[in-house]
Amino acid sequence: MTPTATFIDFQKIKQKKVRKFLADKGITTTAQFPMLIPVCTDTSRLATYHQHAKTFLIHRRLAEVWETYKTISPEEAWRGEMVSFGLQYHREKDRVTYMHDPYDGMEKGQLIILNLRLFGGLFNLAVAHEVMEVNDEEHSLKLCYMKGGASEGSQHISLKETAEGFTEVFHRTYYKSGSNFRDTRVYPPLHTKAISEFHNNVKRKAESL
Repeated sequence: MTPTATFIDFQKIKQKKVRKFLADKGITTTAQFPMLIPVCTDTSRLATYHQHAKTFLIHRRLAEVWETYKTISPEEAWRGEMVSFGLQYHREKDRVTYMHDPYDGMEKGQLIILNLRLFGGLFNLAVAHEVMEVNDEEHSLKLCYMKGGASEGSQHISLKETAEGFTEVFHRTYYKSGSNFRDTRVYPPLHTKAISEFHNNVKRKAESL
């Protein structure tokens, strides 16, 4: 272990599948997180990806909603019947954030590991994605899946103000895996539920301010 590396506190990770995900990858300290590599959408081969798109409306002004997306804690954002927050690793700061730790806000280089509770809890799955862009000028976010996961590709979240002064949130995902059945029949409804829990948590917080 390098002098600056710190051990992962597995007791602070409540989900068995997230702990197994880290163990299977050989991640016991922060020194091993660089082994996780993002696999974003290859824009030169866009036709080889499936697409998923969903729009959300939040009844607050753009500046307020954008600030909520950037500052809501991952534990609060990824909290629902299906999705829950496991832990986060920040590449540039070499720091792990657990469920109840203070949160400085969304930044490029954050690697987020989540637990998905599927089919009423019959099956659980750990998934990881990395924040690749936080664009204040465009009010947009980009997240990519990680190499070795079930899917590869990117998620793009963009915000714009409506004529009524509310905020429209557009979430587009480019994705593919080794299974056409998974990509066409399994992924779309599960992805819709997962991102809806996330965006509705942000909406709830923004509209309560």
